Amino acid sequence: MSLSAALDAAVSSLGSINQAVNVTSQNVANATNEDYNTQEAIFTDITNGGVRIGEVTRRVNDGLRNELLSEINTAAATNARNEAYELIETLTGTLNGLTPLTDLVDDFRNAWRAFEAAPESDAARTDVVLLGQSLTTEIERLSRGLDTIENQIRTNLAGTIDDLNANLAEINRLNSAIIRERASFRPTADLESLRDAQILDVAEIFDVTVLNNSDGSISLFTTTGLDLVDVTSSNFTFNEGSFTLTKTGSSSNNLLPLITDGRLQAEINLLARDGASIQSTTNGVGTIQKLRNQLDELAFSFVDISVAQATGNVFVEETTDITTLAGVDTGDVITINVGGGNQNVTVTANMTAAQLVAALDALTNVDARIDANGQVQILSNAGDITITDTNGAAAGLGIVSASPQTFAQGLAASFARAYQSEITTGRVALTATTNLIATTGLTDPSTFTVTAGGAGATTITIGTGVGQAQTAGDLVAAINNIEGVRAELNANGFLEISSTSGNLVVTDATAAPLAALGFTTVANVATLDGTPSNGEAARFFEAETGATPFDVSRVNFRVNDTLIDNSEQVKQLVGNRVVDALNGESRNLAGSGLSIQNEDYTGLAAGILVEVSRQGEIATREFTRANTLRESLFQALRDEVGVNVDEELARLTVLQNSFAATARVLSIVDDLFGTLETIVQ
Repeated sequence: MSLSAALDAAVSSLGSINQAVNVTSQNVANATNEDYNTQEAIFTDITNGGVRIGEVTRRVNDGLRNELLSEINTAAATNARNEAYELIETLTGTLNGLTPLTDLVDDFRNAWRAFEAAPESDAARTDVVLLGQSLTTEIERLSRGLDTIENQIRTNLAGTIDDLNANLAEINRLNSAIIRERASFRPTADLESLRDAQILDVAEIFDVTVLNNSDGSISLFTTTGLDLVDVTSSNFTFNEGSFTLTKTGSSSNNLLPLITDGRLQAEINLLARDGASIQSTTNGVGTIQKLRNQLDELAFSFVDISVAQATGNVFVEETTDITTLAGVDTGDVITINVGGGNQNVTVTANMTAAQLVAALDALTNVDARIDANGQVQILSNAGDITITDTNGAAAGLGIVSASPQTFAQGLAASFARAYQSEITTGRVALTATTNLIATTGLTDPSTFTVTAGGAGATTITIGTGVGQAQTAGDLVAAINNIEGVRAELNANGFLEISSTSGNLVVTDATAAPLAALGFTTVANVATLDGTPSNGEAARFFEAETGATPFDVSRVNFRVNDTLIDNSEQVKQLVGNRVVDALNGESRNLAGSGLSIQNEDYTGLAAGILVEVSRQGEIATREFTRANTLRESLFQALRDEVGVNVDEELARLTVLQNSFAATARVLSIVDDLFGTLETIVQ
């Protein structure tokens, strides 16, 4: 080798070693940077001697990275759910082991117990009203808190969409930069590390797949095939009104079915209000609306006056055209029998759920509503509900599973019925088959009249003639055909006639049958229990002005204004009935992912909070598991591709020795050139 060639080789080697030292120094400087992959200078021999840096490579492990991407996605989704449940549990108190809602329901019951013991006590009467207000205030507080939490999740969701679009745009920009730098034979490792960091951020939002392209760029897709970055980057938009996800370049008007998990899906699920979400028992699906619905139904249970209920299981909204539901057709007839004769409702063309409810509600002693869970509910104030489903409409709404089907009056008196009922009771034991004329000595015919709610008087005739009540069962049915009036044979077989619509008047007419059946009468008028005295409020709870009791919800549930402003007082003689109602373990709350059966009012409230706590525990457990696995995979990947300082220092020592040796060669060559120059001179 000539001295010139040796000199060139030494100079090129020194330059390459210096470049390699720079790479190693950069590695050491980024030892704590979790977005940095170890780089390595690859030496290449030069034909005429010496070496040069052929390329600077970046350490990767695609298999481990793909596992990490999947677990990042799962951990981000579980974290979003866990954070939401922590907010909800903080709101309800269960995060700290508190149960203010349950405690207030129980305090309300205890206040009524004290009032039952001393109905003449002003303090006891005041406590009942104050505890009632505290209960309604707590439900309203929870409702407002849920609104705040929902707004926070909506803000998070908007931020997630913004982050996603920014990440995808940055990946696309880095793709272009990498292609450009590679074409110019410049290193791209730093750009690739920056791009990897962006991919990890996208993995929190979507479950992604990375494809490496020959030009150094990557294509990014969801695991369901939705393109995120390919020729260009996608830009996503979430419409809260229509609850749809769209993106540029896609003809689909809703891409949500293609989103499997991740932070975006979790946040959207938390806010969902559609029927499938409301009926789902999956953790984190429809969470906010479910709890709202449960609070709505709890509030309604305090104003409900029904004795039997038939509830569908098909989700509808007021505007839902029920003829679009499976099995429901125009002309279908639903026959309802509540305590008396059959009453029909016919499905008309394009009938909405609200119109069906109005038609059912118009029937005698039948109330109907779309409950908070989006289910059509038929309620009876006068005994069993028997539904005959002529063509399948009731089945299509999920109300009946057979035709006819009877829903027995399995509900004990509700709080509202116990407080509001005006009731009169006979003292002659009867059975449904008792022949009134033959066994009680009643004159054939005998009559009495019943008036309720200010309506006109209805005459009831006991006798053997056509359409007259011959048996006690006939008599009960005839009375139950009067709107707002209920008749039943109680546990002792005594006939009870009651009304929750107020102004009940039961008056003997021909042959005084009421007196014969053991009713206490004054001037032929039956004595009532529960009729409000002058200055007593007919109702305890109510909806805000302009709403009916069937419109009561968590946002308008309140104590009667007249009780709050002291213009009226609590009924003095209903304490024992109200306490029995509050203690009665026959209350149910079903829907929105929750089923509570045969509980008292405290049990309803406790069941709601227990479910919140249970779902919160599930969310925490899933997040802990997913986050632990994510951290384990992340550390495993960092161990593979991250900087090992000891390894880099050892490499630096080798490079320093090589530099010294090469420098020595250069010095010797320089000496030889000096000697040669002296000889030439």
